Amino acid sequence: MFTGRYHRTGRVALEITLHSRGVVFLHSRPYHPHTCGKVERVHQTVKKHLSTRPPARTLAQLQRQLDAFRAYYNTVRPHRALHRATPAQAYQARPKAAASGTPLIDGHYRVRHDKIDSNGKLTLRHNSRLHHIGLGRRHAGKTVLILVHDLHVRIITTSGALLRDFQLNPDKDYQPQPQA
Repeated sequence: MFTGRYHRTGRVALEITLHSRGVVFLHSRPYHPHTCGKVERVHQTVKKHLSTRPPARTLAQLQRQLDAFRAYYNTVRPHRALHRATPAQAYQARPKAAASGTPLIDGHYRVRHDKIDSNGKLTLRHNSRLHHIGLGRRHAGKTVLILVHDLHVRIITTSGALLRDFQLNPDKDYQPQPQA
C-alpha cells in the first residue's frame, strides 16, 4: 500500500521515507481519472502498441513486448510536446539535482489540534499505542496545538503559550506533569 491516508492508519513507510528526503507526497483524487490524464494517455498508447503485435502467450513474452515499447517510446519516438526530442534526450538535457547524502528533513513530524479534557489530559497516539499526557485541570477545556517530532512533543495554546515541552516515553501509557 502506498498510503495510509484513506484508511486512517497514519503514514506508511513510503510516505515517511519520501518526507525524510524532502519529497512532497501528493495524492490524486480516487475515482477521478481526469486528474491522472497523462497516465491514462500513456496507457492508451501502450494498448494501441500492443494491439499491433501478436498476443503474448506468456508473462515473459508480454514483459518483452512492454520492454520493447518502453525503449521505443523513450529513445526512438520523437514527441511533439518535447519539440521533436525523445524523452531520453529531454531528460539528459535537464540539470540534475545533486545528492547531499543527508536527508533534507529528518524524523517524523505531526501537527494536531485538540482540546484538553475536563481532567486536564490529552491523548496522543505513537506507534499505534495511545498515550495520555497530563497538563493539569487548570488547563481543562483549552484548545491546543500539539507539535510532534519523533518523540519530542510540544503543546501550545492557540494564543501561543507553551504548556509542555517533553520527550514522550514510549514505554509508559501516562506521561505525568513534571514535578514543580
